Amino acid sequence: MPKGSISNPAYRGKVEQMVTDFIGKKHKDTMINRVASFQMPNGKAEIAASTPDGNTLVVTEANLGQVQIISIADLENIQAVGTVNLKDVHPEAEMTSVTVTPDGKYALAAFRTGDNLYHANKGQVAVIDLVTQRIVRTYEVGVGPDSLALTADGRTLIICNEDEENDPNDENAVNMKQTKRPGSISILTFENGDVMRGEHVELPISMNDVGNGAIYKHDPQPEYVAISPRGDKAAVTLQENNAIAIVNIADKRVENIFGLGTTTHKADLKKDGIISFQEEIKARLEPDGVTWDPSGRFVITANEGDLSKNEFENGVKSGGRNISVWSQSGSLVHDSMNLIDEKVAAAGLYPDSRSDKRGSEVENVATGNINGSPILAVAAERANAILFFDITIPMFPTYIGLVPSAGEAPEGIHKVNSRDLFVSADEADGVLSFYHIRK
Repeated sequence: MPKGSISNPAYRGKVEQMVTDFIGKKHKDTMINRVASFQMPNGKAEIAASTPDGNTLVVTEANLGQVQIISIADLENIQAVGTVNLKDVHPEAEMTSVTVTPDGKYALAAFRTGDNLYHANKGQVAVIDLVTQRIVRTYEVGVGPDSLALTADGRTLIICNEDEENDPNDENAVNMKQTKRPGSISILTFENGDVMRGEHVELPISMNDVGNGAIYKHDPQPEYVAISPRGDKAAVTLQENNAIAIVNIADKRVENIFGLGTTTHKADLKKDGIISFQEEIKARLEPDGVTWDPSGRFVITANEGDLSKNEFENGVKSGGRNISVWSQSGSLVHDSMNLIDEKVAAAGLYPDSRSDKRGSEVENVATGNINGSPILAVAAERANAILFFDITIPMFPTYIGLVPSAGEAPEGIHKVNSRDLFVSADEADGVLSFYHIRK
């Protein structure tokens, strides 16, 4: 091991090369394949969750207000086996996220109820019995729930209430300079893991003292949540605010919020039919998806970007086109820089038509143990690709390969429980793509 400080770029580069060489040898015979795909019945798919045995998926169909239950016991004969319509609960139900309880009996699904710029309608979480395929309980949460995650013991559910105040006449129009309703984080605590007996607490978010490039601090907008392997912390991305919140689950409080600053690296910034990573980009990260490394020490973000490309007219772009690894105190420990766009381009999948926006658009991340190795899957939405990294040493994620998705615009990425599979929910055409990693 070379002597020096990890903060020294030259020393860090040597260590990273050593890690890459070591991990690379471990994966020299690793095969990554897309082994199956499934066209959803209604052409909709956004977020997927699996039962503990890995034989069933529950998949959200956003604006249809329903979830599909999909049997994947046999990947050569994938079948839709049920539909649960949340519009039976509320006529404006819009599905945003779903998870499954550790006993496999229930799905917990978050949905919006018509909130917008003019209406602060509270969202809900539905408890769905996966045997009877019926809604057996609902809980009111905050406005505009956008993501949820359940602790491994099934006792605590964390919900991001984004409340993005979108204009009903233009779903893509949100003027962050004029928004007035801060989002929140809901915690549902289930007594002894009984999802029929839950207590709700809604946590406010204060960003007054948050620095390092945090923006629009008057209106925190929680986007995505992931729970640490130990179940003691939750990481919440505040995408439009370019920040991350760390929630202490036992204490039911936000214990830290840190701004994410900017990244600077080479990129293709011109939509000209020529792929060339010679220009320099400076961009806010504005992460969407988030996950934890297996040790629970670090948080990993997919830096998609959300605001307009010239939001502040200062030359700083929206979206880092990268993944980042963070300590819980907010220290940056890894920046993938332009690696994702470069790997996508090498595979012939780089979307040059998106060069002047966010490139491959890194949408989401998920982690899981495959053949004894901790694997990070990264969904590049505009490239229609999933990239895979070994994160044995999370400070130095090591790229091991990519696979094109079967459908367009992978939105959700999920490690299927009890199986050496990842699945992406390809939003644009409602396809599920399945990826197998083996040595």
